Amino acid sequence: MTPMTDQVSGHVDGPVSADGVPVVFLSGMLADRQMWQPALTAYDELDGSHNAVSPVFCELFDQDTIADMAQAVLAAAPKRFALVGMSMGGYVAFEILRRAPGRVSHLMLVNTRATEDAPAIRRRRMLLAHLVAENTPFKGVNDAMLDDLIHSDNRNDDDLIRLLTEMADACGPDVFKRQSKAVAERPDSMPVLVDITVPCCVMVGEADRVISPESHRDMANAINGASFITVPGAGHYVPLETPKVFARSLSDLLAR
Repeated sequence: MTPMTDQVSGHVDGPVSADGVPVVFLSGMLADRQMWQPALTAYDELDGSHNAVSPVFCELFDQDTIADMAQAVLAAAPKRFALVGMSMGGYVAFEILRRAPGRVSHLMLVNTRATEDAPAIRRRRMLLAHLVAENTPFKGVNDAMLDDLIHSDNRNDDDLIRLLTEMADACGPDVFKRQSKAVAERPDSMPVLVDITVPCCVMVGEADRVISPESHRDMANAINGASFITVPGAGHYVPLETPKVFARSLSDLLAR
């Protein structure tokens, strides 16, 4: 894989070469392209033959709605691309499928959900966003959150926790508020699932306390021909907690 281009907040980087499969990576809240680097390194190190990929990153920091995020991706992404959406990125992926299903060649949904927030959850999400964003200094990741976000086996992984903390701190309170609002107001995407016809993989960490593995299974069952993978040793951050498993699954998907 050739070196990746520099990112610009709120914009999409184009494919780094014409040789690989364009893969658009959409991160979760308070995360940037560093979210995918361990998995891309693991992808390069896979044994056996596998498709080369040209990673395309979109830092969705400036948009107020999921619809605006999807439009930003579509405006700058290649004509046709594989799509990987993690958590909030999955919500954006569903909106992309609403608007331009013919541009997506493969779909990977990681630690995400198709349902909308219930009104009570929506209110709690917005209240939490306001409280956290107003705290000084801003702390987008705290110990209580980490207990829910990552597998207990990774709870003492200093490098992982440092990366999650640094990405959140770099995003800051304004991004947190915008992304929280966008996520809280996202539409129900369950009707989209039955229309998905491209090769699809649904993946979740066994210890994800943010979005249950059971809801991922339901989502996979609603998508014709989708594969479903529960990943041991991972929580809400499968690409970071188990990058080799993620890389192999992406390779298998692109070969379909």
